[in-house]
This record gives sequence, structure tokens and C-alpha cells, in this order.
Amino acid sequence: MAADLDHACGSTEVPLLQPENCLPCRHSLNAEAIQRLRRLLETLPQHSAHLLEDHQIPVAEYNLLFGAAIQAIRGTAAATTADKRRFVDALLAIMTERGHVEEWAFIGSQGMQDYRVRLSGGRLVCIEVKGCPDGNNMTIWERPSWAEEFVIWSQCPESLAHHPGEGVWSGIATRLFGAIYSRKITVDALVFYDGRCGSDQRRCPKSYGIEGSARNRATDIPGQDGRPWLPPPSVFLLPRTVPHPVTNPGPPLHTLETCQFVGRILDTFGVPATHRASYTNWAQFEVRPEPGGGVSRQVSVGENPTEPTLWVQGGWTRLRRE
Repeated sequence: MAADLDHACGSTEVPLLQPENCLPCRHSLNAEAIQRLRRLLETLPQHSAHLLEDHQIPVAEYNLLFGAAIQAIRGTAAATTADKRRFVDALLAIMTERGHVEEWAFIGSQGMQDYRVRLSGGRLVCIEVKGCPDGNNMTIWERPSWAEEFVIWSQCPESLAHHPGEGVWSGIATRLFGAIYSRKITVDALVFYDGRCGSDQRRCPKSYGIEGSARNRATDIPGQDGRPWLPPPSVFLLPRTVPHPVTNPGPPLHTLETCQFVGRILDTFGVPATHRASYTNWAQFEVRPEPGGGVSRQVSVGENPTEPTLWVQGGWTRLRRE
């Protein structure tokens, strides 16, 4: 990417498998403090039984009550679906105002396809909005027959325990590519973007973006350093076809011409044409037959599809037997 990201991403000298390098952003919460709090809560009956008794919480039932409380908290977090939809709605509205989208509609009531978008020029794009990329939701999607492009948009504002790149690697390498291969259906691009991007909890090193009222339209999460700024999203171009160990072991990746939505969203955020490639990530999925039978796969993730820079690459691992 541009010079401001070269250091953050580690360039081509990163270790073979360091998943956090899938994205340049980092969460600011202290990971050790998170683990200390977890241990404190898990061992509360042993060192503070009186505290539980003072609040009329039966010590003998603590583990069950603790699990139920966690589920209730997770349910409250899941109720932020409206906030997630607000974020995508605001971005699509801005894309329309700036002439990159002709029209769009929320179609979430018609199955799993959440948005039908017509780009300026007429190209039809389907967007499915998912949660964190390392969740099982990344395997549950349908590409409609009308879609000329199919994009999965991952939002993960509530997960701060691990750096964003770790979740993206898990989502792409384990879940998304596995579903693509087994179902023989392509996904053209992955967008990782939500209101936490460009905030003090998930600081963004990118240079371009939208200043002004856009952030308040999209989210209530303040921008980093109090700045009313939305950075460009993290976008990943994916293979254009499903890999096959003999006839198509390393399918060609999409480009900014074959997957136009990615280019349009970068244009919306003011990324110059000369920098669009460096603000675009890619994820490659290769397969090969094994001598003893079966298939192995390798996943690679990097930036700049025109002058590829490798960020993270997994080893060859057995996928399934034919």
C-alpha cells in the first residue's frame, strides 16, 4: 500500500504465517488486561465468595449463572444489528450522492441477500452483511442469479480481544474459502469495515478518507483523536472462479475492472486512481492433488493486485479426499 502502510503491514518480510498482518490496523485494548479480567471472573467463587453472597448469587450455581450472563450479554451485543445496517445504509447513500451508485435497496427480507445495488453504468451488485469474519456466518450465504458481482461485507465492532487481521485470516482461510470450494460458488470480494474503523479502539493508518458529517451519519463511535473522519474500508479481491486441483489449481484473481464495486467504494473515499491498487488487498486460494489421493490447499493474502506484496501465507494442508 502507500508509504504510510508499508511499515505497518511488514512488507514482504513478514513471517510465513502471522495472521494479524492481514490488516494494518491494530486494536488498542491491552490483551493481558483482558486475560486478567477473564481469570478474575472465572475464579470469583474461590477468592470472593462473600461478594457473590452479598449480591444473593449462589456460589454453587456460579458457573451456570456465569454462562447464562455471558449469553445474555452476547444477545445484547447481537441486538446492534440496527447499528450495523445504519452503517452500510449511510455508506451506500454517500456512494449514491457522489455518483458511484445509481440506486440501492435493502432486501434483507428476501433471504440472506441484504442489499441490491446498481452501480452507475448499470452493473448489479449483491451485498450480504455478516458479523465477525471468524464466525460461522461466513459460511452461510447465497449468491443470487441476478448478481453480476457478489460481495460479503463483514462488520465486527464488538470484538476487540484480537487484532482484526487474525479474524480476517480465519474467516478467509478457514470459512469463506472452504465454503466456496465445497459449494462451487464464487464470492467476488470481501469488505471488512464498521464503525470501529478509524476510532481510538481500532486506529487506521490510511491517508485518505471522508471528513465531515459522514462519520456521524454512519456511527455513534467517535473517530480517532476526536477527528470526524471515516477511512477507506479494507477490501479483498477474491478468485474469479472456483479452484480445481487439475484444471484450475490457481484461479485468476478479480481486478478493479472485473469487480467494480471495490473500485467505486475506494473512489467514494477519495483514493486517487494512482493509489487504488495499493489500497486494494487480495486473497488467493490454490489447490493441488496429493500423490496418495485427496487435495491440499494453500491460502495467501496480500496487497496490490497489480504489483502483489505477500502479507500472510499458510502452508499446504489437506483439504478433503476426492
